[in-house]
Amino acid sequence: MERLAKDTTVTLDEIAEYYKLPEIPLSSDPLAWWSEKKDSFPILSRLARKYLAVSATSTASERLFSDAGNLLTNKRTRMKPQLFKRIMFLKRNAGSI
Repeated sequence: MERLAKDTTVTLDEIAEYYKLPEIPLSSDPLAWWSEKKDSFPILSRLARKYLAVSATSTASERLFSDAGNLLTNKRTRMKPQLFKRIMFLKRNAGSI
């Protein structure tokens, strides 16, 4: 519990410092900016680089649709939506858990 409180404090301090900075110009590359600031903002930088680096393809959504089709078969038509969502979440995030 003590570690969680410390981590939360560190994160909130990092956010407070980030809000003190001036906005970057619209012409700037935000991914490059966060890469440059990774030492000053390690937590926010890691999150920003993770989400700003998402590729603009439909491969992930096609894979998800395929997985959903494999899960919902004729023998599983009575599966409750909440269970379906949980199974799909676990399947897609198994490597991160």
